[in-house]
Amino acid sequence: MRGRSFHIWTIGCQMNSADSESLARRLLAAGYTEDTLERADVAILNTCVVRQASEDRIYSKLHELKEWKTPERTIAVTGCVVAKEGEGLRQRFPHLDAVVPIGDYEPFVAALESRYDYSQGEPLPHAGRTGVSHYVRVIQGCDHNCTFCIVPRVRGREKHVPQGAVVAECRTAVADGAREVVLLGQNVDDYHDPDGRGGLAVLVREAERIPGLRRLRFMTSHPQDLEPELLEVMAGSDVVCRELQLPVQSGDDVVLKRMARGYQTRHYRAIVETARRLMPDIGLATDVIVGFPGETEAAYMNTRALVEEIEFDVVHIAMYSPRPGTFAATRMVDDVPHQEKLRRLNDLLALSREIAARKTARWVGREVEVLIEGRDELGRPFGRIRQGKRGVVVRGNEIKAGDLVNMRVMQSSAGQLLGMLSPTNSEPAA
Repeated sequence: MRGRSFHIWTIGCQMNSADSESLARRLLAAGYTEDTLERADVAILNTCVVRQASEDRIYSKLHELKEWKTPERTIAVTGCVVAKEGEGLRQRFPHLDAVVPIGDYEPFVAALESRYDYSQGEPLPHAGRTGVSHYVRVIQGCDHNCTFCIVPRVRGREKHVPQGAVVAECRTAVADGAREVVLLGQNVDDYHDPDGRGGLAVLVREAERIPGLRRLRFMTSHPQDLEPELLEVMAGSDVVCRELQLPVQSGDDVVLKRMARGYQTRHYRAIVETARRLMPDIGLATDVIVGFPGETEAAYMNTRALVEEIEFDVVHIAMYSPRPGTFAATRMVDDVPHQEKLRRLNDLLALSREIAARKTARWVGREVEVLIEGRDELGRPFGRIRQGKRGVVVRGNEIKAGDLVNMRVMQSSAGQLLGMLSPTNSEPAA
C-alpha cells in the first residue's frame, strides 16, 4: 500500500533536529510522505528531557494525541525521554504504539512496513529532505560530566563520525540543494577524527571547500574545549558564519565549580575577547541557568554583571530543575525557592532583551546578506544573516527559499532586522 504519511514533532536541541531529519530521510526512502499531523498516518514525537518544562510538554502532547489516535494510526516516541523512561511510557500512555531508541530507526521502519503491509520498493539513495539548511551530526553523546546535565546518561559517551563521512554527507546535502550546513555536537569543539585527521578546525576547513556550499555553522561550543585555531578559521573564511553559541551557564566561579564546568569566568572572558578582536561583528549566544543549588544572591548578581558586560546577542535562560540521575539531583539540595528562581529569570530576561534591542539597532543603515529560509506569518521572506540574527525582507514577492539576498536594514527589534532589498549582489537559489 502506497500513500502512507508521517509527521514528526521535535522538541529540544539541534541534535534532536538532526535525529528527526535522519528518521525522516529513512521514512521518505521507504516510500512515505511527510504531512501535517491532521493528515498523517504516523505521528512521531522526538523528545527532550534536559528541562522539566520540556518533559511536561511531551506528556501534554501525548495526552492530546489520544484524541488523534485511531486503529489505523500509529504513535511513536523517540529521543531522550525514551532513554530516561523506556517501555514505562507505554504503561502510562496505552495509546502509544512504539518506543524507539535514539538512532535505532530500522526496526521501527520495518515494523511500520509490516503493519501497513506494503513493500518499500527501491529506496532512494538520498531522501532529498535537505532544504535550505542541513544538519550533520559529527559527535553523538558527551564526555563532560556537568552536574546538572542528563545528556551523558541518555545519549552516552562521545562517538565521533569520521571526517570523510561528514564531508561526504555535506557534499550530498549541497548536491540536493542545501545552501547551508550546520555541524552538530553536544560539545562540537571536542570533535576529533577517529582516523587521526585532526579536530574541528581541520574538519571546518575541509567542509568549507565544498563547491556550492555558501554557509557553514557549527554548534554547540564548550568554553573548556574551544581552541583559538577555530576562531582564526572563522575569521579567515567567507563561508563559515560569524556566530558562536557558547554556553556560560553562570557568571560566578563558585557556581561554575559546583556545576563541574571546567573553566572560570576569566577563561570565558578571554575567549570572547579573542573572538571579538578577530571578528568585531561576531554574533554571540549563550545559555544561563538561574537558581542552581547554592546560588546566592551575590552569585546571581555576578551572572547578571557578566551578561551586562559581554552584551550577548541572545541569552537562553532557564530556571534550574533537577534531572533524575544527575549528580546535582542526587547529591545537592535544590535550595533556591521557586519564586526566587522566577524572579532571577525575569530579571535576567528583561536585561538580556534590553541588550539585544540595543545591539540589534546597531545594524540599522547597514547592508547585510540574508539566506532566505521561508516566509513569515505576514508572507514576508525571512532568513538569517551570517551573525545569526533573523532578517525579514518587508517586500519581495519574487524571493524564494534558498536565495541569498542583500538587504538594507531599515528597522530593528530585539529579535530581528527588517529591511528592503538591495539591488546589488543578490544570488538566487539554483
